[in-house]
Amino acid sequence: MSKWPALACMVLALLWPPAVMAEADAAFPARALRFVVPIAPGSSGDTLTRSFAEALRAQSGRATVVENRPGADLVIGTQHVVASPADGYSLLLVSNSSLVINPVFLKDLPYKADDLLPLIELTRSPAVLVTGNGSRLQSFGDLLDAARRAPGKVSVGVYGNSYRLGLLDLARRAGVSFNVIPYKGAGQAVSDAAGGNVDVVLLDLGGALPLVQGGKVRALAIAAEQRHAALPALPTVKESGVPDYTLYVFIGLAVHAKTPPAVLERLDALLQQTMARPGLREQMQRQSGAEISGQGRQAFAATIAAENARVREVLRTAGPDALADKP
Repeated sequence: MSKWPALACMVLALLWPPAVMAEADAAFPARALRFVVPIAPGSSGDTLTRSFAEALRAQSGRATVVENRPGADLVIGTQHVVASPADGYSLLLVSNSSLVINPVFLKDLPYKADDLLPLIELTRSPAVLVTGNGSRLQSFGDLLDAARRAPGKVSVGVYGNSYRLGLLDLARRAGVSFNVIPYKGAGQAVSDAAGGNVDVVLLDLGGALPLVQGGKVRALAIAAEQRHAALPALPTVKESGVPDYTLYVFIGLAVHAKTPPAVLERLDALLQQTMARPGLREQMQRQSGAEISGQGRQAFAATIAAENARVREVLRTAGPDALADKP
């Protein structure tokens, strides 16, 4: 008879941890959610994350903390989340660079793309080609004509591997070659375009829009599916001679891939509820000039898969040294 109490205790001991875990999952989030931004404060991605984190705080009633961990081409912040507990409380700002380009190009990367699970795409920002007001290039057609007359002579400034690959893809599809000028950031690249030191710059619309609207530079074309409401007279690359070309840079949020399914479901719901809060989309659009997305796990995963295929095709045709700086 004395065995039965002991057996009952063993059964309870086996059942207790899953019960506790289920209760904890059901209460998620029970404490502050942390947003890890692998870029420096003040960037558009940082600003958007802070706006979304504040909206999520209002939606959930839980505190939110934004933590910047820049450095090493986004690797430092990304690796920090991969090394953090897989409990859903650490959300990482992700982009084309961290989920697609770095895993392809960086040797000895301390994480794999599969270590992260994308949850929501926040924005998609189309690229735009701009030139100085005194430039001889009056249109995207002029740019292509000049590149065909003098292969490898027309200089195009880019920053970051997303835009370097995007320019290689454009050259491939248009059948031209450019003199690629890599920059560390958009500011100096656009300044050089305005001053005539570089012919054209390929950059994100959010960074270009105030400069175009302020008359500092002139836009030649936008690499989007359709014309942008803020620049309705600006033609797309597709309608200007390269019908199959677009270039978007996305940003979104991801968590550790081993986050429990129940927590993922609650995060999914909370993120979508937050995105639906009145005024948030308008606020994010004003801050970035980008297209506000909000697509969830499955659609975001499909976007990343398509971008991965595009990058690998560009690499296959351009060669393994496509991103190597010139001596």
